[in-house]
Amino acid sequence: MYLVSLTEAASIAGELTLVERWIASAKVILTGFVVVFSMLFLLIGIIKLYSFIVMKVQDKTSVQKQKKDKVSQSKDSLKKSQVKPVPVLSDPSTAEDGLSEEIVAVIAAAVASTYGGKGRVKIKSIKKSGGRSAWANAGVLENTRPF
Repeated sequence: MYLVSLTEAASIAGELTLVERWIASAKVILTGFVVVFSMLFLLIGIIKLYSFIVMKVQDKTSVQKQKKDKVSQSKDSLKKSQVKPVPVLSDPSTAEDGLSEEIVAVIAAAVASTYGGKGRVKIKSIKKSGGRSAWANAGVLENTRPF
């Protein structure tokens, strides 16, 4: 093995011409680019392989889910034919003035569909939601936004 002291290395570097220094610098830069881009392409390949594997696994699970969904849909269709509607107790007198009985019926139907067959549902009161309009909220947000 050949060992060179720092003073000898400095004298050798001093003996190189400007063109030789440029060539040595170009070699170092080119080697750096080759190493960086080869590692980049290697990582791209690994990520593509991983994505391919994940997609295959997801395809298998989605096929299994579709089979289960078909089975559950057929069971649900049998259950739907046997399901009785849930009675909803609503008193039209509890509705606010200005609301027709049709609107109360629609709200009662929405509540019944939300809770399903979990028991009897009673609507105690229906009130319009208060607060600002969308335009008023936009104005407040615009005027109170920090700079």
